[in-house]
Formats: sequence, C-alpha cells, structure tokens
Amino acid sequence: MEMQNPVEITCERDRVDIDYCYGFIGAAYWAMNRSRGEFENAVAKSLCASAFCDGRQVGFARAVTDNIAVAYVADVFVDENYRRRGIALQLVSALHDHPEMNRVRRWLLATRDMQPIYRKLGYVELDDMMMMRIAEDAVNHPPLR
Repeated sequence: MEMQNPVEITCERDRVDIDYCYGFIGAAYWAMNRSRGEFENAVAKSLCASAFCDGRQVGFARAVTDNIAVAYVADVFVDENYRRRGIALQLVSALHDHPEMNRVRRWLLATRDMQPIYRKLGYVELDDMMMMRIAEDAVNHPPLR
C-alpha cells in the first residue's frame, strides 16, 4: 500500500499561492471570465483555506462572508493528483470551523457536479440551479477528523 504524505490545511491568507490558484480558477467552468486582478481582489476580501502537501499548494476554497449571518463558499478545488483524499471536505470544514465564523448560520454554495461532497457536510439542495445550503440542524456539525 502506497503511503500518502500528510496534507496541511491553513486559513492563513498570506500563504495562498496566487499564481497556482489562478492557474486553476482561470480555467474552471465557474470562473472562466475572471481576471487575475479580480481573483486577487476576491482572495483579499474572503476567508480562504489552502491545502499544502510536499511543500506546495494542492487545494483551495474561500468563503465570502459578513462573519455574522451568511457565508457563500466559492472556488473550491483540489489538484487532480491529490483528489479522493478528503481534501475538499477538509478545506470547507476549515472554513466552517474558523473562529471568526462561529456566528454564521446560513452557509450557501452553488455546484454543478459535486453535491455528494457537500452533502457529507450537511448541505442540501435548494432548487434546480444546484444551489445548496447547509441544513439548519447541521450548522454545528461535528468536525471531520
């Protein structure tokens, strides 16, 4: 059985590798017309979570939030070479569990194809546009560890 190197999850915004992340985000179906400057601005105004393995960034997620009432999860991705290790769940959980987010009660996101991942965190579909929200009874979900 092949050993997997540990993944570090951090919410330190200054560790986000903008070049790497924009390389992925700029080609993603949900952000194809977003400029690098727009992405940098989004990072600066969001709570960010980054995944690192072997000294390099391998995943990213951010929450657009007022830190009180609502948070919108955006730009979640994991490098294809590191998928199926639970990293996306860890990234979104890091946003949920961040001390500045403990009053947020309405978590939202939109996804075209990753509903099974978010369901594990308590999200449920809202409508046929693939909007999802976290179920009210899952707001204080147990940490994934």
